Amino acid sequence: MSFYWDKAPGTSPWAQLGTLGPAVTVFLAQENARKALATGVTTVRDLGSFDNMDFALRELINRGAIVGPRMFVAGNGLHISSSPYKVGAIPDAGQCDGVEAVQRVARQQIAAGADWVKMYGSTGSDKDVTGFQTFTYEEMKAADVAHFACKRIAIHSYGPDGARDAVRAGTNTVEHAINIDDAPLALMAKKGIIYVPTVEHNKYYCPPGRIWLRYYRGA
Repeated sequence: MSFYWDKAPGTSPWAQLGTLGPAVTVFLAQENARKALATGVTTVRDLGSFDNMDFALRELINRGAIVGPRMFVAGNGLHISSSPYKVGAIPDAGQCDGVEAVQRVARQQIAAGADWVKMYGSTGSDKDVTGFQTFTYEEMKAADVAHFACKRIAIHSYGPDGARDAVRAGTNTVEHAINIDDAPLALMAKKGIIYVPTVEHNKYYCPPGRIWLRYYRGA
């Protein structure tokens, strides 16, 4: 919801990510809010923004400054280190490695106003279709501090391993979950964990999306 892409010919959402700056992006994202409400959508989740853009958009809607659906937001998504150390680099608000770091960053997102804690439990987005598990089971379980604060947890997983441990750890939703196994699905049904397959979302990965379609068809 708090992302904007102008859909110019030859462009993609990922190519424009972060190019406009937070203030301009939030202003232009009003279009997303209006369109969502116009189609009858009254509540949305924004699972993973940055620079507090999702918090800003939610607040503007709540104040009546812009028209849009009720928003539940996650702030910065939690993710493992994925780049080498650079002297003088600005700290990444969502980066966390190890149980203690996951607990700290999850609590920081909640303190900032997050309704959900989002974890990137596997690789997989844009041109990366590997689906390798990132956080360990113990790290995913550490995000349970969100439940202590009466918040919910969403874990992104494009492979069966990350999804399995996300379910064991007690996530509230599993996002994407390509090739999820039968046992985790059965446990999800027992625990009331929601599966969010995001088929529409995946069409923007690896154009023209043949790889993800192959996974869905089980080929």
